[in-house]
Amino acid sequence: MPDTAAVNLTHQTLFRSEYEQELESWLRRRFRAVCTFYIVLGALLLTYRLLAISFGDDDQRTAAMIFTLGGAAGSLGVVAYFLFGRHWTDATREELLRGATLMILLLGSISLLRSALVETLTEQESEFLLPLFFWHFIACVFLPWTPRESLRPIIPLLVLWALGVLFVESGEFAWRMLRVMLSPIILIPGLGICALRLQRHSEKFRIRMVGKHFLSMRQEIARARSIHESMFPAPHDDGYVRFDYTYTPMRELGGDYVHLDISPEGLVHLTLIDVTGHGLAAALTVNRLYGELERIRAEMPHAKPGDVLALLNRYIHLTLVKHNIYASALCMTLDPYLGKLHWANAGHPPAFLRGVNGVVTPMPATAVLLGALSPEEFTAEQRTMELSPGDVLVSYTDGAFESRNRKGEMLGLDRLNQMMRLQPPPRHWPQFIAAAVNKHSAGRPEDDILIASLTYLAPRQQTTHAPRSLTTR
Repeated sequence: MPDTAAVNLTHQTLFRSEYEQELESWLRRRFRAVCTFYIVLGALLLTYRLLAISFGDDDQRTAAMIFTLGGAAGSLGVVAYFLFGRHWTDATREELLRGATLMILLLGSISLLRSALVETLTEQESEFLLPLFFWHFIACVFLPWTPRESLRPIIPLLVLWALGVLFVESGEFAWRMLRVMLSPIILIPGLGICALRLQRHSEKFRIRMVGKHFLSMRQEIARARSIHESMFPAPHDDGYVRFDYTYTPMRELGGDYVHLDISPEGLVHLTLIDVTGHGLAAALTVNRLYGELERIRAEMPHAKPGDVLALLNRYIHLTLVKHNIYASALCMTLDPYLGKLHWANAGHPPAFLRGVNGVVTPMPATAVLLGALSPEEFTAEQRTMELSPGDVLVSYTDGAFESRNRKGEMLGLDRLNQMMRLQPPPRHWPQFIAAAVNKHSAGRPEDDILIASLTYLAPRQQTTHAPRSLTTR
């Protein structure tokens, strides 16, 4: 099982930009909301103070109420300034946090000054901690900021209040010290709200983004698979040579590939490639090798199988080995005029040539894995086989014979060899072998599976423009 903390860290890294943008937009909306709440509350408080003064009869109490009224009006003005005096539409999250911090700091300062004046006029203790708790708690209820960010405007006010309690107020010092020491308790509700809200929001955001990212990736992979599959050739049957194949990647994309090229003269060039690895990385490598094969066939249309493997080895050794990527390949050229098959095998599983008489001949490797040796060291022995009409060549990648059943038993090359001896032979060898592999593995592929067949149907008639043989080049 993957480590949960590592997974969360990966998600935070992947979606950091999106998460910061969402927090910024969220804070912008909530900043307007808290300002609106403060204005409504300030208006109600101002109305209440006006009514209290109008019905008050004690001069000293009336003076205190006037200071209280001035504080309420001042608070209202501060909030109105921050709500209407600054255009926050394009503000960054840090600018919004600075604005919220300054606003609450000013509101708290007004409350502290008002409490001090009221206490001086009425000679009654006025508790500042209640307004401080109010400003902090309401801000935390509205604003999506972190616990640390919520302390920015409160710590200076709390320190200022503590200094006043310790050095200005009268009374027993021990009691005043105890009040100062216990005062941070009022911040706990707001801090808890901040932490809980951001945790829940972060989790919901992660789940939403993972789902969105997964859907987007599935769509991208579907488009990539469509492009990837367009590189594969279509089945071919011209009456002389029939080519067919089936391909089942372990994932949406795979590292197996078959390339078919029919020259203008009618020579059939077939190349099977199996790249190390699976999935998207292997598919990207196949894409590069496809381009290299197309270049080789375009620039050297008469290149022999051994030469093609040498060129592919050079390309892989120079460009892909540094990424620890190698490939096996089987390259063949069928001359339908003379019924000759020229082939070379670079570390690829042995293909099987089934004669029309039922005799099965393996075609083993004649060179090492592509990329394993430098271009100067690499050599690919090319061999030639005579074909008769009705002979069929079946090639495949290692996913076919390495497939395992529920007991862990591999299908193996021997069973493939036995299948090739089947009488009467199936018309479509790739589909027949693929069905047997799927039955053996119970539909649980552990590797990409590519199976291709090349059948020599009949000799092609020589024309004045066609070459007599590949060996005449």
